[in-house]
Amino acid sequence: MAKKPRDLERLRRRLKAIPAAVRKEVFTALDKSADEMVALAKVLVPEETGALKSTIRKSPRVADFAIDIEAGGEATTKPVRDGASATYDYALGVEYGTLAGKRPAQPFFYVSYRANRKKVRPRTRRAITKAIKATKG
Repeated sequence: MAKKPRDLERLRRRLKAIPAAVRKEVFTALDKSADEMVALAKVLVPEETGALKSTIRKSPRVADFAIDIEAGGEATTKPVRDGASATYDYALGVEYGTLAGKRPAQPFFYVSYRANRKKVRPRTRRAITKAIKATKG
């Protein structure tokens, strides 16, 4: 179910009310978790040419308390077949395999996410607690 615009506005107001010190600690914790996910994905990705490995990256969205972790993009987008105008990102073909079965799935991206997700919430909670204690003391 989609969030109502007023719910999003309420969330934005509540996020803005968070003290700067807490924001900084939380973002530092998220950034560390993102680094770990990127590092593991780069270890797990099959390396034929190195192009896919070089596209695994993080992009912080400081205002949203989020960090995007991505793989693929322009460097891994190829024509479906020679001479065709349709394209596909072979990062998806590596992660999920191909429909034609020519390439079996070799997951690297979501494996990294699943391996690290249990660490993210406790790390973030510790960062919040640490920042709150520092601002009070």
